[in-house]
Amino acid sequence: MSRYQRVDRGNGPRAGQLLQHVDDPKRWQVKVFLYRDEHGRKRYRTEVVHGRKRDADKRLLELLQQKNTGNLTPRSSMTLRDLTKEWCDHKARDVAPRTLAGYRDTLDRYVLPVLGHRKVESLQLREIDQLYGLMLKGELPNPDGSAGVTGRPLSARTVRLTHAALSQALSQAVRWGVIQHNPVTEATIPSSKPAEKVVLTSDERGRFLAACRDSFYCALYHLLLDTGLRPGEACALRWTDLDLLNGTLSVQRAVTRGKDGTAILAEPKTTKSRRTVPLLGGLRVELVWHLDWQRERNLDIAGFVFTNQDGGMLRPWTFNKRDLRRTLRAAGITKPVTLYNFRHTFGTLHVRAGTPLKVVSDLLGHSTIQQTANTYMHGDAAVTTDWMQRFERSLATTDESRSTAAEN
Repeated sequence: MSRYQRVDRGNGPRAGQLLQHVDDPKRWQVKVFLYRDEHGRKRYRTEVVHGRKRDADKRLLELLQQKNTGNLTPRSSMTLRDLTKEWCDHKARDVAPRTLAGYRDTLDRYVLPVLGHRKVESLQLREIDQLYGLMLKGELPNPDGSAGVTGRPLSARTVRLTHAALSQALSQAVRWGVIQHNPVTEATIPSSKPAEKVVLTSDERGRFLAACRDSFYCALYHLLLDTGLRPGEACALRWTDLDLLNGTLSVQRAVTRGKDGTAILAEPKTTKSRRTVPLLGGLRVELVWHLDWQRERNLDIAGFVFTNQDGGMLRPWTFNKRDLRRTLRAAGITKPVTLYNFRHTFGTLHVRAGTPLKVVSDLLGHSTIQQTANTYMHGDAAVTTDWMQRFERSLATTDESRSTAAEN
């Protein structure tokens, strides 16, 4: 027998139902009809309200308004652990395996040990803020109750990456109708100071290219500096992706690291990463010479533009860093340069040269132009000074015109 009794019949099922607990007069149940399932059974959204009848009436009216606007969904028993698993399976269609592995690792290490058991629809903003606070203080518990994932406070960047993954998963839950709003949207995340990017100046770039002439990886260095490709994209290039006659290359794939550490050829990082990049005159000549050089040493069997010294696939994470350090020393460059810094050099030099931001974004394969702006225009003193000087010259021209007019 139900422990609630109907208070009034209202105006039919579309007006909802209000029931009162038989033993507790301040406990109410509000019900709103949603739909009939495939078996013809009625499905309701039901909530318990504590207080006066006017409180229950108010909540019933709110639920009816949500139903009328299409924002009312049935209660779900889905936990955050269930959601993240389903979201990762869904996300696998859109991102590279390495990116997906990063999402999974972040959620498994930092979020699920604390909140994995919580029902998604019951998750509160306060719990999210507490989680981020534990991460920053280094007090995040492990599943067995021991203290800290690393035993040390986690960086603001780690918290922000965790926030990004969790926010995307819960936003998908909103689109699926599991919850009505994303509780992470208003979470307090720590500010992150952008790390200073290591880039070569135009002079250093020229000295480096001159110093790498005898390097096994000379053509690779030159291509990274003059195209802005990600190292994984460059390592996945095949000769069929290059049109040396017309001077273009096509980015079709990237070398990524699998779960077991093996190299796999996968889709590029984003949809915009599939792109065509022009080859400058000097680089095109370098690649023609590199093709002949590679064939002489029988290193082009698999058809890759760049290989290791045995002719196998080149992996960015096992690249011979000693050769790069030796070349940097020969060029008189003391900066801690990595292969990825060549990409930053390409983008920075283009921005400083006045190349339109949309063109730079397309060349780099960024998903949005905002990403390019945030990466290469923030705090660039050289660009700021250049535009200030242009502004000053424009004012000087105006002032001179006014002086001439006043004299006449």
